[in-house]
Amino acid sequence: MIRAARPSERGIALVLALLMSLMIMALAASVLYVVAQSTRLSGATKRFATAAEAADGAVQAAKDAINQINWGQSATTTAFGSDGCLTAEIITGTGVPCSKTLTLPTATIGAFAATVTVERLYASDIPGGRLEFARAAGGAPTKAIFYRITTIVTGPDNASAENAILYRFTA
Repeated sequence: MIRAARPSERGIALVLALLMSLMIMALAASVLYVVAQSTRLSGATKRFATAAEAADGAVQAAKDAINQINWGQSATTTAFGSDGCLTAEIITGTGVPCSKTLTLPTATIGAFAATVTVERLYASDIPGGRLEFARAAGGAPTKAIFYRITTIVTGPDNASAENAILYRFTA
């Protein structure tokens, strides 16, 4: 026997089906949003990590330049080229920090620009009582020269990183 629907139950199945469809579409949309945001965040993390590695590399290039110039080698063999500002700051300390911009290409993301600033802070004699600061030949005390190296790296899609170190060169 078929029972007739009550007037209060007419169309309830349609309403429930529409509500369920709406909830499923909202759930699918939220999953797609989370996936899209995760992908974007992953790309930003990769760009920042690349910029941070570029900043570390630029600091290492500056340390190498300081070592080469202090040991009397030509500045043209460094990543900074023949820069009189850099040589003067490393040897005598002009009191004005020397800045140089390096272009650091990458294979996948694009080129990064690293602005490297080198500033000679001070020099002091180090007593030769310990093995790590042994006196130079002839008994003269060893000299330590302290530098501040700062790098600011910028790249594609506003990727950026900064790095600053205090470097001690021992002569």
